[in-house]
Amino acid sequence: MGPKRIKLVKVEEVNYEEEVVALKTALEDKNEELEAFANDHEKQEETIKNLKLMRDKLEVQVDNDKTEIKNLKRKLGEQVKGKNIVDQLKEKIECPVCFEIPQTVPVPVCPNGHFVCNECKADACPTCRVAMGEGKSLLAVTVMENIDHRCKLVDCEEFFPLDKIEEHVKVCGHRTVSCPSSRCNVKVGLSKLLDHLNNGDCSYDDYPVIIEKASLIEKVPAVKTSKFKISEKGRKGKSAFYKLSTFTFEDVSFCIYIEKRDWLYQFCFVMFASEDECSKYKIEMTVHERDATRDNSEVSFKLCGKPCSIDVDKKEFHGLKIDGKGMEQIPSKSTTLAFRVSFSIRKIPNSQLKNSTT
Repeated sequence: MGPKRIKLVKVEEVNYEEEVVALKTALEDKNEELEAFANDHEKQEETIKNLKLMRDKLEVQVDNDKTEIKNLKRKLGEQVKGKNIVDQLKEKIECPVCFEIPQTVPVPVCPNGHFVCNECKADACPTCRVAMGEGKSLLAVTVMENIDHRCKLVDCEEFFPLDKIEEHVKVCGHRTVSCPSSRCNVKVGLSKLLDHLNNGDCSYDDYPVIIEKASLIEKVPAVKTSKFKISEKGRKGKSAFYKLSTFTFEDVSFCIYIEKRDWLYQFCFVMFASEDECSKYKIEMTVHERDATRDNSEVSFKLCGKPCSIDVDKKEFHGLKIDGKGMEQIPSKSTTLAFRVSFSIRKIPNSQLKNSTT
């Protein structure tokens, strides 16, 4: 037999390039999906971690709040307990006569330990009727120095430590003052002074005239005027008295006080405030012709300074003083002496007040 012949079969070439590209693309997409999933997973884990941290912080805050509430309850209980003790001590040292807590030392005490204030002290104890003697209570003084005292002035509801109460009384808005009218001897609470003046016979006004604050544009205090007449009898007499004119400016009130004594006319600007408060204001007051302004009057008399305090004895009121001859120079069209009092008021800025005290 001869050699076998191998039959060669022609194999056609197959193109796999497109399939490879497609598989690569699919693989890349899957990798991107896996990467995105991994990123989302990391974000979720970070979020969970942050939430756990927030939870831990909230738990710590809750524990702290519980501790603080517990401490506040304890302190409140101590305060209530302390207040009850203070109230009991107050009752023990309360004067049995006037029912007030003593504010002056020493505090008298009887041999049986009963207290009474200095104003109400008598020969016998008002509680047990034994002789008071000269006993003094150190315990009462200790209690007095460690409690707040109510202001004793009528209508005042404020409380102060013992070492501050007298300081407050001097400037209390309800302190007792004298009516500024030279013809009135009434004493009244400062908060009721305007009612006394405007509802009685001491003032020309039924209510105070309101003075507007100077505008920021003008920066010049408004000028107010009041007209007055002095009868022929008043002109010739040695003394004469006149009703008051009342005004309010911002949060203070005041009046114009005029009197003639020993042939000398006195014009006073009296503010219903303490001397310290009056030092914060500046006034200008001019007496001039009735039918002219203070600037074009032929004859005028002027005062610049600070208001007089209502706390000063009215016999010591200071102001513009003009003798009879000076007043007679003011032109008048009749036998009565007619004139006008013009004035302005402004509050001194705090910066200027500080400079004046340094």
